[in-house]
Amino acid sequence: MSKAVLISIRPEWVKKILAGEKTLEVRKNRPNMETPFKVYIYCTNQKNVILWNARSYIYVDDHNHNAFDRCWNGSVVGEFVCDKITWLNHVGFSGLPGIRLSAMKDRYTIDDSFGFSESCLTTPQIEKFLGGKDGYAWHISNLKIYDGPKQLSEFKGLRKTKFGYAPVEIKRPPQNWYYVEELQ
Repeated sequence: MSKAVLISIRPEWVKKILAGEKTLEVRKNRPNMETPFKVYIYCTNQKNVILWNARSYIYVDDHNHNAFDRCWNGSVVGEFVCDKITWLNHVGFSGLPGIRLSAMKDRYTIDDSFGFSESCLTTPQIEKFLGGKDGYAWHISNLKIYDGPKQLSEFKGLRKTKFGYAPVEIKRPPQNWYYVEELQ
């Protein structure tokens, strides 16, 4: 049995991944696995979309009838290989001027060529998401888009036991990510 990861990603980010625009997925944590490993992309099924205007938030039912939303939301749409995970380390104290994120490798700052733009997020957006804590950039490579969506029922989750990992039925999508058996 090979271990893989099933990750939940919102539709707007899935579209950018599938289009090849987004090659870094920023997360607050990472799996306890050596790279490279396979990652299955679960496109979340958003029932409501939050729109913002200058005065308030408005909740709107998402009845967008384009083909992507009808057939891909709420299913596994593809897979990629996470060939590297970069530790995103906060330099300084949160909330103070001059705070910046730096990409770290083996406890040393990587040169400035590390591109946060590959995440389709700005550094302030990443800072806000991480909430003053360290994070991880999962590198997306070998992207494979499925011809048709796969349902969660086609996957087996992995539950840790004292004897290793045991396959279990997946009853709901991951809130963030979880371990699954790799499909053959």
